[in-house]
Amino acid sequence: MSENSRSTAVFEEVAAHAAARHRNVTAGIVDDVQVRGRDRPGGGDRVGRGRGAVEDHDGSGGPSAGWAPIAALGLGTFGISTDLFVMAGVLTAIAADLRLTVGVAGLMVTGFALAYAVGAPLLGAALGGRNQRPVLVGALVTFGMCAAASAVAPNALVLLLARVVGGLAASVYGPASAAAAISAYPQSHHGRALGGLQASSSMAMIMGAPAGLVLASTVSWRAVFALVAGLTAVAVAGLLRSDVGSTPLTVATAGERLRPLRSRAVLGVLAATFLLMAASNSMYSFVGVLLGASTSGGGLWAFVVAFGVGGVLGTWCGGSAADRWGAGPVVLLAATVQTVVLSLLVLAAGVPIMELMIAAGWGFAGWALVTGQQHRLVRLGARSASFVLALNSSAIQFGFGVGALLGGVVIETAGAGGLSALTVALGGAGVLVLAAGSVVRR
Repeated sequence: MSENSRSTAVFEEVAAHAAARHRNVTAGIVDDVQVRGRDRPGGGDRVGRGRGAVEDHDGSGGPSAGWAPIAALGLGTFGISTDLFVMAGVLTAIAADLRLTVGVAGLMVTGFALAYAVGAPLLGAALGGRNQRPVLVGALVTFGMCAAASAVAPNALVLLLARVVGGLAASVYGPASAAAAISAYPQSHHGRALGGLQASSSMAMIMGAPAGLVLASTVSWRAVFALVAGLTAVAVAGLLRSDVGSTPLTVATAGERLRPLRSRAVLGVLAATFLLMAASNSMYSFVGVLLGASTSGGGLWAFVVAFGVGGVLGTWCGGSAADRWGAGPVVLLAATVQTVVLSLLVLAAGVPIMELMIAAGWGFAGWALVTGQQHRLVRLGARSASFVLALNSSAIQFGFGVGALLGGVVIETAGAGGLSALTVALGGAGVLVLAAGSVVRR
């Protein structure tokens, strides 16, 4: 079997498994789009006609379309996800090169994440009704230019500006790529389409980020951003050669996109997501500093690989468990496990096998948690599933940004050892919010 054939087979296998975990989420999104189409003039065969929603295909774009649309969209997701997951391993090098403290260098993570969180609902509203294709290409070109600017940034201000603009571009590409994936296939293949995008993100954890860390340890942290820029350029070329994105994006005002926040149940789920992601990223952003010499040089790649493998397994198992036992108990268990595991990482520093076990358990619990929260939100916001899931993405990114910010403050004032107390405080608060929500629903 050729190398390309093996790569395709691996992608298809990962995507098939990921698709199974996304079917319930996809059903909520499709139901939401179809309801909106029927409620508007001109609705019918084309869902939401005249409002820029996704077309309801007759199936001609399904199996015959093959993996080409997802491959084109997945390349962009792979590049952006590689950028996200690799940052933890290069903050120390960035700090040394630009003469910053590690805590200040953490603002590069915070700037990107907060820009993504704010940009997703606001730019989504501003770009509603425009064709997906130019939006996708424009977002990727902008992100690639920001990665290139990061690679040659002469100082911290330029690097931070590039990270913020890159976060805004990523916030446009993420939802638009999901919409394009859905519109490229008939309804019977929507789960597999979204699963393919999730597989691209998963492969970035296992392949992209570790490759970037090895590159950073052998060449420079700047080479990592050059790699991301190159991946993005390939993704842009793939999009231009494909016919993906021929339908308009859904039109909705910022108020409509934020309306699910009026639900106390939805707000409680999002608050828990925010706290638990803040706990996770306050540690993940500075894991290289915390583990120090035991993961120096190219050794950090093994930790990130273990985290990524655990994340992939957690995504699959978390969705399966939520289907069988309900999302509430699964999420509460995953949040508790994540909090406990994070509290042990400081004690495991210097013992490689323990570090890897904790990394795998952390990834498993964290991604099972995200999957379970998605299930809960789809059920809570059945008539606005796409909007509540977008808000969940913003809550995740807010958590990432605030977690990196607080982690940086702790690094500056109490040292890396203080991260354990921070993660326990944030994670414990998240667990309490989840538990309180379960009691209220009973």
